[in-house]
Order: sequence, then C-alpha cells, then structure tokens
Amino acid sequence: MPRPVAKRTALLLPNPSRLREIDGSADLVLMKPSYLGGGDCPGAHRHARGQFLFPRHGRFRVCIEGQSWLASSSQAVWIPAGALHCVRPLEDTEIHNAYLCPDICRTLPGEPTAMGVSPLLAELIAFGLTPAACCRGPDCGRVANDQGEAEARRLQQVVADQIRRAGDRPGLHVPTSEDVRLAPVLRRVMDNPADNRPLEDWAETAHLSSRTLSRLFLRETGMTFGQWRQRVRIIEAISRLGEGQPVLTVALDLGYASQSAFTAMFRKMTGRTPSEIRARRRGA
Repeated sequence: MPRPVAKRTALLLPNPSRLREIDGSADLVLMKPSYLGGGDCPGAHRHARGQFLFPRHGRFRVCIEGQSWLASSSQAVWIPAGALHCVRPLEDTEIHNAYLCPDICRTLPGEPTAMGVSPLLAELIAFGLTPAACCRGPDCGRVANDQGEAEARRLQQVVADQIRRAGDRPGLHVPTSEDVRLAPVLRRVMDNPADNRPLEDWAETAHLSSRTLSRLFLRETGMTFGQWRQRVRIIEAISRLGEGQPVLTVALDLGYASQSAFTAMFRKMTGRTPSEIRARRRGA
C-alpha cells in the first residue's frame, strides 16, 4: 500500500530565502522535498540551477514556458536553469527535487525534458533527503564534519551520474495557452481527458462560437482540438502505464470503448503498443 503523503513542512510557494538557498548552495546536487495538496496552485518561479523533480507519491503537471508536462513516480521532468515554471498537483503529492549546479547542467538537455526514474535513482534521492545525509540549516544537504561532507559529495556525484543516464522520454508534453478564452478549456480537458464532448459543446461552455474556438486552438497550440485532446490522452496513458496500470483499465478510463481501439490509436501515435510502454517503464 502506498505510503501516505507526509505532513507538509515545505512552503507552497518558494519564498526568497528558499530560492536563495537553492541558487546559492555549494552542493553539486541539492536535494529537497516539497509537499502539495491536490487543490494547491503554486505560482510561477525560476531557479539559477537546473531542477530534476518527480513525485515520490501522487502525480503533478509542470507548466514550463508554454508547455505542460506530466510527472509520475516513474516519470521525472527536467527543468533547465532559468526556465519559468509552476507545478500543479493532481492530488496530494510528495515531490522529490534535485537542484543541479551549473557545471552539471551543461551536460544535460538545454530544454525541458521528460526523463525516466529508475528505482536506484529514486532511492538515492530519498536517502539524500534523510537526516543521515543532510542537515536542515542554511547549508541544507551538507554535514558538519569532513568525513560526512565527503560522503555527501560522493552521494551527490552518483545522483548526478544517474540523472545523466536517465534518458529522455518522447512525446510527454502538450502546448498550453494563457489566452483567457482558451485556457479554461485546456485545463478542464487535461483534468478529465476521458471527456468525449465535441468541440461544439466546449465552445458553448466557453461562450464562444465553434469557429472561434477552433481558430484559437490552431493559433495557440498549433493543433486542432481533436489532435490536442488526443495528445493529452496519450500523455495521460503513458503516465498511467508507467505506474503499472492494466492496459484495459487505462483504455476505459480515457474514454475508449475497447482495449483494441485504444491500442490502435496508441500505436499510431507512438509507434509502440501500450503493453510495450508498460513493460519498458516497469523495467526502467
């Protein structure tokens, strides 16, 4: 049974002292947790360090400069240094963060990327958050004595190596928009990808004509409504399959009438079957 989300001890919004701690740390890799509730909406911010983050428990989306990325326990998101981003939890979520120094960032992608989380990497970061590996003072993540400091440094180097080896995961982001007419529709579709209502119904909900809403989708996302919703469903499916959910369950939850219809769509969009993705993620 999954461990319940720990009581929150981190601020929902990175206050100036937290940001200074992250950006001013001397660590190669600074590891810190965050705790967010399902209804929380932290504001947008940026770091001088690159950030590797994934949910230890729960799921969340990361909005990074016009793109939405979905994260799960097997699916991390890499945020390059300086990228404006915000995190939106889909449920109560415990997030494990690793903030990497500029020298290490130069060996990682320069754009936001979905990355795999191996069991080894997940446990290394979890250990890096324990009192045995770090302290909770101004130099969080470091220990006072020389031997402990050397051990912490070696742990950080191993974590950095594992992140470099994590590899990217294609097709796990979707365009978003700040247009006040379109953004609420995008959010509602992402919150419920199984909703099969046609464009005309969404236009009525948004108090727009279907032609206007169709033009907004093309202009803001570069996709038609149908293409955009299908991509949202693919992203949701890959995340769920990576958590080990059965293919049939995922297919029905996303609004497909049968597993075969879902598999045909999935193969057409990704070049793989859902079972192949599920097996690959579980073996990551």
